[in-house]
Amino acid sequence: MKLRFVRLMSLILAFLMLLSPATACSAGEETETEAATTGNTETEGATEKQPSVQKKDYGTEFTAFYCEDIFPIDYYLIEEDRRKPGNDMDDRVYERMLNIQEHLGVEITAVNGGGYLEYVAPIRTSIGAGDDAYQMVMTHVHWGVSGMFLDNLMKDLGDFDSLQLDADYWNGALMEDLAINGRMYCGYNDYMLANCNVVAFNKDMYAEYAAATGDLYDHVRNKTWTMEKFIEVATLVSQDNGDGKWDTEDTYGLATWAWAPLISFQVGCGIPIVQKDSEGEPYYSPMVDNPDKIVELDEMIYNLMNQRSVFKWGLGDVPQLHIRSGRVLCELMGTFTLVSTKEEEVKVGVLPYPLWDSKQEDYITMSWNGVMCVPTTVRNEDMVGDVLEMLAWYSEPVTTAFYETLLGSKVAEAPEDAEMLELIWRTQTADMGLIYCDSTVAPGMDHILYAIPHHVTLNTPAYATYFKQNSRSAQRYLDKLFRLGE
Repeated sequence: MKLRFVRLMSLILAFLMLLSPATACSAGEETETEAATTGNTETEGATEKQPSVQKKDYGTEFTAFYCEDIFPIDYYLIEEDRRKPGNDMDDRVYERMLNIQEHLGVEITAVNGGGYLEYVAPIRTSIGAGDDAYQMVMTHVHWGVSGMFLDNLMKDLGDFDSLQLDADYWNGALMEDLAINGRMYCGYNDYMLANCNVVAFNKDMYAEYAAATGDLYDHVRNKTWTMEKFIEVATLVSQDNGDGKWDTEDTYGLATWAWAPLISFQVGCGIPIVQKDSEGEPYYSPMVDNPDKIVELDEMIYNLMNQRSVFKWGLGDVPQLHIRSGRVLCELMGTFTLVSTKEEEVKVGVLPYPLWDSKQEDYITMSWNGVMCVPTTVRNEDMVGDVLEMLAWYSEPVTTAFYETLLGSKVAEAPEDAEMLELIWRTQTADMGLIYCDSTVAPGMDHILYAIPHHVTLNTPAYATYFKQNSRSAQRYLDKLFRLGE
C-alpha cells in the first residue's frame, strides 16, 4: 500500500512538473520540510500561499460555453444536484466553484454547446451579434478553432493582466509555443485536465502470452515497446467463435476506432505534424523532414488494421467492440474513457503509445485537449481575467482528485500502471498541426492531419500521394493563419 501511495504521488508531481518546466527543476531541489510547506493550502507553521488576485465582489455571472465531445463538464463545472455523495472529484470541482464565488462574487455557470459539429455556430452567432452571453469558450480539439481566430472572434490571453502565465498552475510556455503571430489565443492551465490516447490491455488475457512475448511494462521501461513490438502484441489473438463470421462475438488482439487514435502513432513515433522553421514560419513536416519514415508508418498501420486479429470501426453508427467485453487483448482509448474501465470486471493495464524504435529518445504522448478561449465581445475584461486566473489557482485539489483518485487509486491499482501513467503525463506534447486544423475552412489541413486514418478507413491513397494532393492548399492556409494581425 505504501509503495502504491508513493508511486501515485509521484504521478501527481510528474504531471504538475509537466505543466511548468520552470518549476520542474526547483521541485527536485526542495527538502522534505520545504515541500511540506509549499502549495495553495495552509500547513502548520507555514504561511498560506495567497493568490495574486485580490478579493472582489463583481456581483455577476461568468458563463462557460463548452463542446460536449471534449469536456465531460462534471470534471470542470458541476451543479449541486449533480454531485454524487462521497465522490471526491465532484466535491473538489464544486468546492472550486464556491471558492471563486466567495473570492470574486461571481457565479459560474456552464452552457452545453453540443458536439463538435454543433458548438461553433451558436458561439459565432452570439459574438456576431455583439452578445456578452459567454465569457469563456471550451473548444473542440481543433474543429472550428482557427476559423474563429481568423475571423477575430477570440481575444489574446496575453492582454489579461490577471493571468500569471509564469506560475506553475499555468503552462505559459506551451501557450507561447502555440501563439499565432505573437498572440496567445489558446489557454492551458491546471483547469484543463489532460486528455490523451493510451494503449489499454487485458491483464488476464495477456498472461497467457507473457512468457513468450515478455512483460509489457518491462518493454516500456527498456524502450523495447516499439511499433514492431506493439504490432506483435496486437496480432497475438485471432479467434472465431465457430460461426464462421468475424464480428463482435469473436476475440481479437486489438480493437479500436480507426480514426483519431491512429494519429497519435505519428506523433508518438517522433513525426510532428507541423513545425516552425528558423524564421518562425510553420510548415507541414512529415514529407519534408521524415518522408521515408511517415510512408513506412502509414504502411505499417494500414497493414495492421487489415489483419484478422484487429477489430476496427470507422465513422458513424457502426458495430464496436471494447476491452470490457473480455474478448479484446488491447484497445486504444482516451484517458477519460480509461476511468470507466474500472467499473468493469476486466483487469485493465495501461501503456503509452509505442516508440518508433529503441533508438528514439523518449516516448511522446499526443495531447487531445480542447483549449480555453475568450470571445472578443466580453465587456468586463477585468472580471474575466480574474476568473480565469482563479480557475487555475484553485485547481490543485481538482487535479489531485483526478490524477490520484480517478486515474490513481481507481484505475492504477497496480504500481506498474501508476508508473505508466506518470510516464504518459510527463511526455505529453501539443502539436499546432492539431490545434489549428480547422476542417470547416481548410479541408486540406484536415486531410493531411487525418491522412493515415483516411487511408485506413476511407481507402484514400497512401500517405505520400494524399499529402501531395492536399499540401499546397494546407500550406496556404497555414501561411494565412500565422500572419493574422500583421
